[in-house]
Amino acid sequence: MSRKWKKINSKLVYSNPWIKIHEDNVLRPDGKKGIYGYLEKPQGIFIIALDNDDYIYLVNEYRYPLQKSILQLPAGTVDDNDIVEQAKKELLEETGITATKWERLGGFYVAPGYETTFINVFLATDLNVFELKVDNQDGDELILQIIKIKLSELKKMVVSGKIECGITIAALNLFFLNHFSK
Repeated sequence: MSRKWKKINSKLVYSNPWIKIHEDNVLRPDGKKGIYGYLEKPQGIFIIALDNDDYIYLVNEYRYPLQKSILQLPAGTVDDNDIVEQAKKELLEETGITATKWERLGGFYVAPGYETTFINVFLATDLNVFELKVDNQDGDELILQIIKIKLSELKKMVVSGKIECGITIAALNLFFLNHFSK
């Protein structure tokens, strides 16, 4: 018996400019027929902007599905073309910050059991913080403020539940693993 899934056919159930929902008729690994629904989204970027004084910049952004604002890293969706350039543009648009040094820390799938989203995590350093601004936003964003957090306080904020965005928490873990573990 094969231990793989086999797609019999696929149907696009819903689509808009940001997401697609698919429903596939499949042959499961146990040999039984079934359906498998999943969400397709473009890949994303999350940016850890770290200044020379060990501060990281977060955005306090209103998230419609939650009906509240949450703290998270500057982020956005990207296509496959020059992801670093798109990350630079996103950081500038969301915060007004530019950086001359960029390092890709890694990446991960958000929820591989039901969506295709892959997140790339970047560390931006050697920052130019001319003026923190929240006025250069896309129409679907509502960034309320930009917050500068001391690196030493960041872990406390995660543990206390002040940072609730799971992707931000995972991205910060990549940062700490890359830069503080031996």
